[in-house]
Amino acid sequence: MELKKLSISSLTSEFDYILLKKLLAHYRHPRVKINQLIKTEQIVRVKKGLYVKGGQNYSPLVLANMIYGPSYVSQEFALSIYNLIPERVMTVTSMTIGRNKEFSTPCGNFSYEHLSPHLYIHGIRRVELDLGRAYLIATPEKALVDSLWRLKGLRKLKELEDYLEGEMRLGLTDINQIKMSKVTALAKIYNKPVIHLLAEYLRNRMLR
Repeated sequence: MELKKLSISSLTSEFDYILLKKLLAHYRHPRVKINQLIKTEQIVRVKKGLYVKGGQNYSPLVLANMIYGPSYVSQEFALSIYNLIPERVMTVTSMTIGRNKEFSTPCGNFSYEHLSPHLYIHGIRRVELDLGRAYLIATPEKALVDSLWRLKGLRKLKELEDYLEGEMRLGLTDINQIKMSKVTALAKIYNKPVIHLLAEYLRNRMLR
């Protein structure tokens, strides 16, 4: 039996067990039917309580928010979304106020790093997709700050410059989308030497 004959056609590409069970409530044994749908690959179990429609496009960014939260996509994956780094990032990286977590799923790998609530709330944007789907992602500035703030040993401007342009291969053209004023504001909030260095690095770039 096709998904739409089960009144599931209205589901978005990503959905949870509660909604699925509700839509299958007319079955005597909804869990048995869910297992059948999984076996026939009409739906894919991402993790306990979370599914995607089989054979349809799903958003790894939407999934990242649903797999573990509250969280927002950040660090290397967000930087790649903004075309700030050249490499394709395979693991979806996120920040969370919960514990550090990693998930290996049929839909890819997802990594979560803890961030204190007073740091978490700044520099997040909500992106709306079709059918009311949405995800939270760091701004370019916040994604870069989240990638750097735990680093130790970068105490000089030249060391940070070498790391950004050598190790991270931060795009020298696309980096212009990073707003110095926003990084300066984040530097005051995070209050980490490496983030103050980042603000100084951007100021120097503006003078070139």
